[in-house]
Amino acid sequence: MIAMRHLGRFILLLAFAVLTVGVWVWLAGHDVTKSAGKVWYQLAPESLNLSQAIVQRHLLPEIWEQVAVPLLLRPFWESVILLFILLLILGAAAGFFSRRRVAHPKERS
Repeated sequence: MIAMRHLGRFILLLAFAVLTVGVWVWLAGHDVTKSAGKVWYQLAPESLNLSQAIVQRHLLPEIWEQVAVPLLLRPFWESVILLFILLLILGAAAGFFSRRRVAHPKERS
């Protein structure tokens, strides 16, 4: 249960990091109405290519095609908000399941 609690906290930290990077990119003067893929390519083209290679070769090509590409085609601000909300939900769920206690038959009486 402790591992789930730490995983939940890590995911929540990651969610706030995504939001912070999104705000930082916006404050740096980049056009956040462009697609997320274009903004990412403007910031670091080599990391975009590396991410695609890692996901397609070492994980599943379907993850890149069905999850990453539609997300990269959305406007940058929308992608950041969607990732933030998704990570908040995952982090909260991990935290919820780490606190959940299973009642043993002897404790019920």
